[in-house]
Amino acid sequence: MFDLSTLTLTVPLYIADAVLSGLYGLDLLKTRYEKKITVILWTMIYLAVDIVIYEILGIDRDVMGIVINLAVLFALQSLLFKWDYKRQIFVTFSFAAGRGLIKYIISVLYYLISMLTVGIIERIISSSEGMTLERANAVSTTILIIQGMICVAVYVIILCVYLKTLSRKYIYKGYETSFGENIFLVFPCFAALCVSITMRILILRFSEGIGVLVYEQVPETMFWVIVICILLLGTIIATMMLFQYLIERNEDSRKQVILENQVEQLHREIEDIEEIYSDLRGLKHDMRSHLNNITQYVKGVENGDTRELDEYIGQIEDTVNRLDFSSKSGNPITDIIIYQRQQEARKHSISFDVDFVAPNTEQIDIYDVAVILNNALDNAFEACRGLDGHREISLKSYMKGTLFFIEIENDFDGSVTMDRETGLPITSKKDKRVHGIGLSNIQKCARKYMGDVDIEIRSDGGRKRFMLTVMMSGKISLQK
Repeated sequence: MFDLSTLTLTVPLYIADAVLSGLYGLDLLKTRYEKKITVILWTMIYLAVDIVIYEILGIDRDVMGIVINLAVLFALQSLLFKWDYKRQIFVTFSFAAGRGLIKYIISVLYYLISMLTVGIIERIISSSEGMTLERANAVSTTILIIQGMICVAVYVIILCVYLKTLSRKYIYKGYETSFGENIFLVFPCFAALCVSITMRILILRFSEGIGVLVYEQVPETMFWVIVICILLLGTIIATMMLFQYLIERNEDSRKQVILENQVEQLHREIEDIEEIYSDLRGLKHDMRSHLNNITQYVKGVENGDTRELDEYIGQIEDTVNRLDFSSKSGNPITDIIIYQRQQEARKHSISFDVDFVAPNTEQIDIYDVAVILNNALDNAFEACRGLDGHREISLKSYMKGTLFFIEIENDFDGSVTMDRETGLPITSKKDKRVHGIGLSNIQKCARKYMGDVDIEIRSDGGRKRFMLTVMMSGKISLQK
């Protein structure tokens, strides 16, 4: 059942397929179990199924064989990975297509090495005196094993490069593809599978029950088989790259529109708030004058019981004091933002420590600072509201040379997943097209001033702390 060719070439290829398909699934799909357990189970089941189907049952690798293999891949993904049928279809077809094309490249390599080794074996046997049949078989066996090992090694290398390239280019793994987008991704893989079936029909033909390789009759086909397979592999990768590029362009456009809307809304709100701010300061001044006159009048009343009136006046003073903007950041816009957050902190019993001074608005647009503060503090307060017990948020700014820094630090639940490409946390909310863009907008504002953001997760007495540092560069100075 298992001849030398099967043991030295076919079985090692089965093992390589089983291991690499499992690792490829780990890169693009979410596992149900631990990664090590998933890889072990996948490898054992996939290898056993391949051997049963193709070696024991003898099913040929024609259309039926490929369909069975696709079904096995999809079934295993559904069993060992979390359900995501669109991505599972892409993973299934992209692996099957790549494996099929690369095996035809290896078939050319195997044929060329076979032609070379036949000549080597003949020379060894003819040049060796006293060569026995057993020694000749041993030499042939050794050379065939080496030949199989070389082909398997080349196959593994090419397949690894192909799969890793696809995995790296699949940047937006959290993006939910539509049905049409999934067809766009799968179509080149399906076309490659059809071409591989056609090549199998053309390369291996049977005449009077004897298999004949087209390589023997038309040697030029070896070159074109390799070229066609490489082009098809490149087409699959290029389609993935194009799709990811289109996602990035659409994401950038969407984020730009949202950011512009935020800034426009901020402009309108600030215009209204500045008027209110001015009125409040005038009201505060007038109220203090009125209260002073009332106090002086009451003090002039002889033998009067003023306790009730004093209490009333004290309540008025408390009300007036609540209208006071205790934060003096040097800019009315940031004053308003900080004041609103202070009120929110009091409402939710969150400790909010502020040591913030606005930069010079001639060098850095205060509206960019406002976008940074609003988005960062939104995230900080949302994280704290989901916690129990004592919660703290701190906001501060400082200068280092020509660099302006904003730091926001807050308590959070400690659960965060970082995006490997952007370095920013991935939102845990279901609607990722709406949520999770706050930090992206912060980063965009920072990079406008040749800066960037830095995120640090640390533990402080058993509490998890999330620290966001925003750096902006320029010849700027803090307001006095």
